[in-house]
Amino acid sequence: MAAAMKEQKTGLLELRVTVDRWIRVLATLTEDTLTVNPGEVPEEPTKPSPAGAINGDPPNLSSSPVPETITNVKRTVRVTKQDVGGLGISIKGGRENKMPILISKIFKGLAADQTEALYVGDAILSVNGYDLREATHDEAVQALKKTGKEVILEVKYIKEMSAFFKSSGSPGAALPWDSPPSTPQRGTELSPEVKEPRSIPLKMCQVSRKQCPPDTENRYFEVISSNRKNSVFLRARDPAMAQSWYNGIQAGAANLLPRVKEEMKSMQPGMEVKHLGWITEQVAHGPERPVLAVLTDKDLLLYPSLPESKESLSSPTKSHPLITTRLVHSGPGKSSPLLDSELSFGLRSGTKQGVETHVFRVDSAKELSTWTHLLVEGCHNAAELIKEVTTACSWNGKECTLGVHIDDGFTLFTEEMGVRKSILLQQPFERLRMSSDDGVRMMFLDFGGPEAEIQLDLHCCPKTIVFIIHSFLSAKVKRLGLLA
Repeated sequence: MAAAMKEQKTGLLELRVTVDRWIRVLATLTEDTLTVNPGEVPEEPTKPSPAGAINGDPPNLSSSPVPETITNVKRTVRVTKQDVGGLGISIKGGRENKMPILISKIFKGLAADQTEALYVGDAILSVNGYDLREATHDEAVQALKKTGKEVILEVKYIKEMSAFFKSSGSPGAALPWDSPPSTPQRGTELSPEVKEPRSIPLKMCQVSRKQCPPDTENRYFEVISSNRKNSVFLRARDPAMAQSWYNGIQAGAANLLPRVKEEMKSMQPGMEVKHLGWITEQVAHGPERPVLAVLTDKDLLLYPSLPESKESLSSPTKSHPLITTRLVHSGPGKSSPLLDSELSFGLRSGTKQGVETHVFRVDSAKELSTWTHLLVEGCHNAAELIKEVTTACSWNGKECTLGVHIDDGFTLFTEEMGVRKSILLQQPFERLRMSSDDGVRMMFLDFGGPEAEIQLDLHCCPKTIVFIIHSFLSAKVKRLGLLA
């Protein structure tokens, strides 16, 4: 019989059930699991909702009369989010339901209600300029979640939809960070999922203190399971306690990383995992995406959740070959308008479709330093490991092959049956004075002198080979630094 798992940490925290309702839980951290147990811990009293009902609506819902003049007319409404309650709306609809994104509930006394300019049945056309007319329900939820304190909504009142919500009596799809359901009455029993303990395995879990809206009290943290199916949103007594729990969970998850790497290697024997962890991809227009980043000796692989099978491991949502990727900034980017830029890093990749730019955010300065160092080192090591790449091209009207070797430089040659037949041109890296391309198919290499300027037709976008040349040059510079 296996020995009982040793407790690493235990204490009282608060678990968020809805946006304005918290319950006390006993939290227990072991070597591989975080468990929160409501047990017999008494619930904290919640603030009562504003009293009074209009037209028979529940006490916490607003139901202002709608002016006839606004039907099917676009309006712009500015909403200032509250620290508690957010926008104070629920939404329905979405592209998958063949419906616009619709306000199905407005909660009394909260931000949307205080504008006196929003109504149940309003279709949300855009939020802060981000178009929601073709959005799925989840995309709309993320867009509303991502907004800052000031929110600009473009809306249009659809009378037929308002009638539907009033007659259906079905609850709206509440945004847990924006739309509290009716406040539980004293003595109401907790739902079964709140009564039972909740456990999150530490193996490859994500723990984050970056909340939206921002955590002004610095007491919150969220733990999400590796498959993204379970999570707990917790609040500590003070910032020091929150940081202590955050550090403990992070440390426990880090201790399990060798096991995760071994499991990946057993599923794909040739895979050498250098590092892995949760990062958040930031998008200028649209919701941000948490991704599991796996850094191997040759690639940066991105997954939506921890791959648990050989098939899922071999099918990342995105793969960035390190030899065609470069780190362009770490920390605040000069042109990045995104939030949390001080904890972000940017990558550019040369692809057959052109140059791709990606910005990722991490949760701490330590993580930023780790990813920055490992990515730069990984790009250099990939160049040393791969050593040479070849690509078909045309030079002076002749079909040939360009070979780029980290030590031997540039070679143009013809081949038959996979064997090099004749060398047309050969130049070392040291003679390269300049390189450029047209972004479509042509690449220009200048080795000094009028006869040493060559123009190559690569038959496809040249950015991949351009980035590889840069990686080889960067790796060679690193060599000089190490030898100096």
